Amino acid sequence: MRVLILAPVGRDAALLAQIVEALPAEPAIVPNAAAFLAELPLGVGASLLTDEAIRPDHIRGLTSWLSAEPPWSDPPFIILTPAGQTKEYSHQRSKEFSTLGNFTLIERPARPETLQSAVRAALRGRMKQYEVRSRQDALLRANADLEQFAHSASHDLKEPLRNIRIFSELVLRDYGSSLDARGADFLKLVGSSALRMDNLLADLLAYAEASCIEDELPATVEPRDALDAALGNLASAIQETHAEIVAADLPPVRMRSSHLQQLFQNLVGNALKYRRDGCAPRISLASKRVDQYWVFSIADNGIGIEPEHRENIFGIFKRLHTNGQYSGTGMGLAICQRIVERYGGRIWVESEPGRGSRFLFTIPA
Repeated sequence: MRVLILAPVGRDAALLAQIVEALPAEPAIVPNAAAFLAELPLGVGASLLTDEAIRPDHIRGLTSWLSAEPPWSDPPFIILTPAGQTKEYSHQRSKEFSTLGNFTLIERPARPETLQSAVRAALRGRMKQYEVRSRQDALLRANADLEQFAHSASHDLKEPLRNIRIFSELVLRDYGSSLDARGADFLKLVGSSALRMDNLLADLLAYAEASCIEDELPATVEPRDALDAALGNLASAIQETHAEIVAADLPPVRMRSSHLQQLFQNLVGNALKYRRDGCAPRISLASKRVDQYWVFSIADNGIGIEPEHRENIFGIFKRLHTNGQYSGTGMGLAICQRIVERYGGRIWVESEPGRGSRFLFTIPA
């Protein structure tokens, strides 16, 4: 509710302060443009200025200050222009003030009710901006808490799960002969469930880490190196399925190699997993430049995806098949989406049931 007033001629500043106080709001009179620029960083709801107090160099100073403001902040300026000026003068001043963004011109003499209405509207808009900031801060804190919880839970739960797996294997090895077939099956189910939970926690941790990718862009990397590392990790599945994988030349991108490797590994791994019966997987990787983005594609000849599932497959723990049909945690595509979005891109799928899928993601060029 603080309104900065810059009106150095006569009693203008005092009269404007009286009008602002009647709202009510908090007027703060400054003697000159230099003092006005010094007061702005201390916080302001709106600014009420007279045209003659603002020269082009002052506007440049204001514009420089505005450029350092956070994205949510758009401070309002109400500028009182002299009466009886030519259209050319008004047009020129409007052009100069346009760099301020959120400004309103009011020709003098102006009725107090008109000024109060303008200041009230400016303060109302400014309050909404602060509400947006508060929501953003609350959302950031909530996300940080969730990421910290996911990180801690993943680490803290791994140890007891590992013990469950180890001791169930020891019981089966050392005392298996004392169990009937049903008991042995139950014990194997304990071990397999612990293994599945361990995989879920590993993917949950990977998702949380993908959410914490720094905004600063890294150095350029060669995608081929990341792809080779991913294919190396998938070597046994590639050999087992007799998959044919073809990759065109891929352009260098500003992305951490580990994240690019994770993208390739999850997407190629899915193509290997969701293959058609009796048909060796054929997977092709390509890229092309579209405007300011590189578009990467991974196409396969697998089972495909129904149209109604093309969006929700990127959700956390979203699975279209049971664990008995296809193993997995349902986190792979969610991790891919989070990584791509943190780098300023997007990911989607083009697919028809029985005719394969093509996953595409963009990375800024």
